[in-house]
Amino acid sequence: MKLDLSTVGITCMACGSRTTLEQAIHDGWHQCVRCQFFVDPQCLEIVHSTMGGVCPSFSQGVPRHTLQPADIPSEQILIFVKDQYQKGRVGALIDNLFYTKPSPLIRPQHDSQLHMSSEEPLTREEIWQRFGLVLVRRAQGKWVAWEKVGTT
Repeated sequence: MKLDLSTVGITCMACGSRTTLEQAIHDGWHQCVRCQFFVDPQCLEIVHSTMGGVCPSFSQGVPRHTLQPADIPSEQILIFVKDQYQKGRVGALIDNLFYTKPSPLIRPQHDSQLHMSSEEPLTREEIWQRFGLVLVRRAQGKWVAWEKVGTT
């Protein structure tokens, strides 16, 4: 698997917007030195103007602290991502959808029902109340497989 600035994605801790690491560096995103979360330029401005500089990572369970923005250390992030991938810390559904050939893991329990329908399975991101951001594979409106995105 090829990992570089254009294939690694990051998420803004404040608004949840996502982009590639390459585009984030180009657009002027920052990373908090204390908690290592990322913040886009618009949210950084909002944090300073309306939140008194308090890092919005507290919404992710991190103790409250002052946001300490710094340039994104892209080399360190790529090393971390490669290390995590080599340790197998990639979700099974995400790994199967993007990096390997289709496997039985993401096939629905009722294959016969799926083949009778002309509707192809749909994979998309959804926000679930209990689990937050999840990657869902749906067929005929019902989830076939799902996986939480963001934590292992």
